[in-house]
Order: sequence, then structure tokens, then C-alpha cells
Amino acid sequence: MSEQAPPDATDPNGSSISPPGRIIGSGEMADRVRNYDWKSTALGPIETWSKELLTIVNLTLASPSPARTMWGPDFILIYNDAYRAIPGPRHPFALGKAATKVYGESWHVVGPLLDKAFATGETLFYEKLLVPLPTENGIQDFYLNYSFNPIFENGKIAGLFGPLHDVTGEVLAARKLQESEARANRILGSIGDAVIVTDAEARITRMNPIAEVLTGWKMDEAAGRPMTDVFRIVSESTRLPVESPAEKVTRLGTIVGLANHTVLIARDGRETHIDDSGAPILNDDGELIGIVLVFRDITDRRAAERERDAVAERLNQVLESTTDAIISVDRNWRISYTNAPARAIVAPVEIIPGKGFWETFPGAIYKSSPYVEHYERAMRDGIGAEFEARSAAQASIWVRVNVRPSRDGIVIFFRDVTEEKRAAALLGETTRALKESEEELRWTIDLSTQVPWTADVEGRILDFSDGWLRLTGLTREYALGDGWANAPHRDDLPRMRAAWRHALSTGEPYSVEHRIKTASGAYRWMRSNAFPRRNDAGEIVKWYGTTEDIEDRKRAEHALLQSEKLAAVGRLASSIAHEINNPLEAVTNLLYLAQNNESLPKVREYLETADIELRRVAVITNQALRFHRQSTYPQPVRCEDLFDSALLIYRGRLQNANIAIQTRHRAAAQIRCFDGEIRQVLSNLIGNAIDALHPGVGRLFFRSRHGLDWKTGRRGVVLTVADTGSGMDKQTMGNIFDAFFTTKEIGGTGLGLWISKDIVERHHGVLRVRSSQQRGQSGTVFTLFLPFDAVGR
Repeated sequence: MSEQAPPDATDPNGSSISPPGRIIGSGEMADRVRNYDWKSTALGPIETWSKELLTIVNLTLASPSPARTMWGPDFILIYNDAYRAIPGPRHPFALGKAATKVYGESWHVVGPLLDKAFATGETLFYEKLLVPLPTENGIQDFYLNYSFNPIFENGKIAGLFGPLHDVTGEVLAARKLQESEARANRILGSIGDAVIVTDAEARITRMNPIAEVLTGWKMDEAAGRPMTDVFRIVSESTRLPVESPAEKVTRLGTIVGLANHTVLIARDGRETHIDDSGAPILNDDGELIGIVLVFRDITDRRAAERERDAVAERLNQVLESTTDAIISVDRNWRISYTNAPARAIVAPVEIIPGKGFWETFPGAIYKSSPYVEHYERAMRDGIGAEFEARSAAQASIWVRVNVRPSRDGIVIFFRDVTEEKRAAALLGETTRALKESEEELRWTIDLSTQVPWTADVEGRILDFSDGWLRLTGLTREYALGDGWANAPHRDDLPRMRAAWRHALSTGEPYSVEHRIKTASGAYRWMRSNAFPRRNDAGEIVKWYGTTEDIEDRKRAEHALLQSEKLAAVGRLASSIAHEINNPLEAVTNLLYLAQNNESLPKVREYLETADIELRRVAVITNQALRFHRQSTYPQPVRCEDLFDSALLIYRGRLQNANIAIQTRHRAAAQIRCFDGEIRQVLSNLIGNAIDALHPGVGRLFFRSRHGLDWKTGRRGVVLTVADTGSGMDKQTMGNIFDAFFTTKEIGGTGLGLWISKDIVERHHGVLRVRSSQQRGQSGTVFTLFLPFDAVGR
């Protein structure tokens, strides 16, 4: 060095130490630099260091940010306290060592940069440079703001100095934000309803494709415009402008609904009937930062409502003019409807809507009263009845009463049969005709909002309403010919036929979801239900059915299923990467030992161990592929295999959290199912259980046994996943199977258990849960019942 230093000082043991005043400052690294044996390095003793070197070292040690100096062509490393985390477990070994020895794993990244800076004297600065660095858990990638300035000594470059900032957290947070934004855009684009999002001033920031179609505005044209420019709405009846939902949300600060019979006027003048709601977007302080508006095209529904209202009006006219008396009673035993014949027959008793039924007709209450017996049974058990009795209003009048359960209570049909009692010969035929007429009338009332149809006792379609023709675009002649049998999707026919056979043989209701081919050649999802009508002997004489369009619901469910599958794949990839990392690190170390060992037996031993670790990787990979590979057809599988493959992806988390596992498998028989879907259900249950446990103290229980579904009589297996976690309260228990409900805040999608329940139901199974938050006995138990033939062959 160029500057002459004072003589060496030594400590009582004879070791060289820094003369006072040359290395200033305090802290661990200042002490280490003063006490380091620099004679063993190319820098030599501190007392021989140049002013330039001393100055830059003291500047490094005094820097509050991570900083280091690399001196000489070997880049001897000197760093401050804030820098200690960078070499990780190689601190304090890194002090005074050549940078190539400290950062060998990252030298292919930083080495060329340092060599160039040292050779040219250029200042070096890189933002978010990806650099692998040593940590307690092995080599990991970090993002650094990386800089170096050349230090000159006697006119020549002698070293490099610069601060360093770890911005890994910022980079990962930005990346996560971008991914979240992209995912939000995908979800927004897949929603079946139209969605518009604004800022706090009600200026448009987002629109999904359906909103673009309904409003006639493209997103790039609408961005930044007031919502009232794009979302123009008027009243269907008055044609006057309707208050903007954005203005209403801003004024009230709550979720608001659109006015009834609202019409959206598109940019090109098109008119669309819409409904739904607007909601405020609040920040953490409860301040309004935006508004979201969700709406849908209900033009077809509005037309149906107008038709329904017209039908209801005509029906009311029919009911008012019919000779049958009708009284409708709600479940609180209050009168909700009467027609003119009913009011005439019970006169002079006055029937007041909303008044209690028994209060209005106290004469119906007496010992062995058929009114009390049959009305109570119809209301309580849903069992209709027909009887004759003296009128509860006038004892001189005989009435024939037909009481039927309805969705809202009971409906009482009755008529004055005093004269009929005197004409007994005509009573039988009149009664049968009246009963059939009343049943047809009730069927029309109950099913007027859906597409009704009828079938004979063998399941052959007899007739259906024009609503089915409007729904499919087919003609009645075609539908009553080959159309009804040819319209369903060929993949759905086996399920439909099996459901029909079961209903016809057991008399149980028929219910199935299926696809129907429309006149355009496209298929739409429908739900069909049918119930039997029986004669006095209890024999089935006809089937009444309805068909409902569920295409929009199916599309929304499919979008949510795809979203959850992507999230599940992400979780699987993360877990598998963690599981594979350990054996790969072992293989790397073993190969290094083999390369640097001249003993042939030892080398062979290392290579054999490496082969075992690679086989372990292969097993993990095969199990992972098997986990999410979905078969086209259901396959037989053992309960133990389902649990083992589901547990595989959580092995690392379970070991790291020190969670104890207890298993007991008593179900030896196989079940026939789509094993990939059942593994997804178990994976969701196990992942939720792990999230609920405290590391080091929690336990997981996995059980399998043979079982019986008492409701259906089907035999199968019961799979149990239980934990000793914190448990759930009643409110959470009531919502866990709802879509988008989650207790994991931003970390959860709220779809896992919703989709799991759907998968289980499609396998004709049952998913139940019970939970406790009682101190010392807290935890949650999920039981999954699957029949042996969960999916047909």
C-alpha cells in the first residue's frame, strides 16, 4: 500500500490488532474487521492499508443500508452489519474471503458484471437482478437492486464499493398483484351477468364482455366516462329516466336494487329489460372508492312475466266465475284468498283476508271434526283429503270438501252438495268429474311458471305446453313424434332412462339434469322433474312433469369449477416442488462427493444413494400425475389408495408443522368412481384441516369403513377426515358449502367445499360435517359416504 502505517500493535496473546483510530465505528462487523487476521489475505495488515482502502472500509461499516467493498482482483469481501443477511449461513466466514468462494452459486450471474466493472471502471447498477444466494434452507433466488462504484488507488482501479437492497418481497408482491389482477379479469370475463365497475366519482373503470354487448359500448371507449353516459335506463311504463344505481349507492352507501321494469337503452338505441343491483366498494376505513353494478338481460323473463300476469288475470276471472268455492290458507292459518262462490256459500259469515281461519269458522271445531283432522294433516304432513260434512258456517248446508297441501299452506275446494245429497244417483259421476277438474286446475296453477308435460304410466310423453316449443324451437308434431326421444344428448340418455326406470318401478319422483338439442342444433342444459298421480286405489295413472332451462346456471358453475381447478393445480405444483426439492438437493451433494472422492467403493456408495433419491423423485412425480389425471370412465379404487395419493401433496407441510397423523382403514372393498374428482375432495378436506391446526400440537385422523346410507338404502364406504383444530361456529357451519364463502381472507377462493359437495352429489354420495369450539375438545369432523357403484358403468 502507498501510505506508511504506524507499527503493529498486538494483544496479550501476540495476535495483531488494528491500531486505534484506523477502523472507526461500532457494531459486530466493525469489531470483526478490527480483529481479523488480514495478514493472511492479499490486503495485508490494516496498518499497511492505503487511505483509499481505509476510507471506503469505514464508509462501508458506517452505511445504514446493506453495503460491501470488494478489494483487489480477487474481490476480497468486507461488509457491514446490515449486509450480514446476504451471505446467510456463510457469515461470518465470508469476511475477508474472495467473493468467488462466498458466492460460487451466483458467480455465473454477478461474476461477469464485476469483472467488467473492475476492468473498465464503469459504475454498475441493476434493478431487480435475479441472484441465487445461500440461506439456511439451501440456495434460493433473490431479487436485488445491485450496484458498484469503482474505487481508484494511485490512478488505478483497486476495488468496488456499493450498497445493495433486497427487493425480493417487492418483486413477489408486484407479481402476485399482477396475477391477482389477471385472475380477477378472467373471472370478470367468465361471469354470466353483465358487470360494470366505477371509481368513487362513478366513472367507468371496467366492463365485462356481456356489459359491452348490452350497452353497445366497448371498454376502451367507455373507460373514464360517467356511468350515466353508458348505462342509460328508463322506466318501462313511463319512459322517464330512472335514478342511476351509482347515484343511489353514493347517496345511501348500501347495496341497492334497480327499480322494477327497468329498460336499458344501448348506444345504438336497442332496448333491453334488465334487473339486479349495485353495491359500494369500500376501503379498509369504510370510505367509498368505487361502485360495482351487476345486471342481466331479462327480456325473455319480462315477456314471460307479462304472459304470466295475463294468464293469472284470466285464471282469476275463471276462479271467480267457477261454481267451485276456493279458500286458500297460509301456514299461519290466515286466509289469503277466496273466490266469489266461497263467499256466497259461507254467508252470512264474512271472510276477511289476513284473518285467522279458525277464528272465522269456529263452527268447524268440534269433537271428531273432519275439518280439524284433514286440514291439520294436510298442513302438517302434506297429505290431502276429500270428505263431506255439514258446513261450518251453516249447519243446514252439506258441502263436499277437497283439501290439498300447497307450497304456502293448504287450498280448500268445496261446493254446496245439499241438492246432490238428494240426488245420490248422480253423485258418483259428478264427484269424479269434479275431482279430475280440480286436479287439472291445481296442476295448472302449481306449474304455470315452468314448462309442464304429462306421461302415461309407462313413461311415454302424452302432451306438453307450448313453453317447451318456445324453449327448443321445435314443432309439436316433431316433438310428439321422434323429437322427444331424439332431442336429449346421447351422453345423457342412459342417465335419463335409468332415472325413468327407477321412478316407474318405485313410484318415486323423477328428477334429472340433461341437455336438449334445439332447432338450431345447439344443446342447452335442462332440469326435468315428474311426480305420479294416483287413483283411489293408490295406483299410478299418470305422471305430471316440468322442464326448466338451467343453461345459465350450468355455465356459471363451469366457470367456477375451472377457476378452482386452476387454484388446485397451483397448490399441487407448489407442494410437489417442495417434495422434489429435498431429494434433488441430496442427489446434488452426493454427486459432488462422488466427483471429489478417489475411493471407488465410496463413489459407488454415493451413486447408489443418489439412485435411491432419484427413484424417490420418480415415485413422487408418478403419484402427482395420478392425482390429477381424470379418467374418461369411472374406475375401481381402494379407499387407502385415495387417502395415500391425497396425503402425498401435503407431506412437506405436515412434516414442517410437526402434525401427528393417525389412520385406520377397515374398508377393504373398492368403490367405482372418478378417482381424480374424489382425490380433489379429499385434498380440499385435508388442506382445510391443516390450515385449522396449530403447528406442533395438532392431530389429523383418517378413517375408512363400510357404511349404509339409511335414506336411500345404498351400501358403500365412509371416509372420515378429522382434526383437533380450532373448530367452527354455527354461522360458519351454515355457510361453508356456499360458493365464494371463505374464512381465509385473500388466501382462499371460497369454492373448494362448494365444488366438493357438487362432486359428492354427482357420485350419489353424502358429505356431512360436525364441529366444536369447546375448549379442550375443539375440532372438526368431515364424513364422506360413497356408494360402491358411485358412478354407473
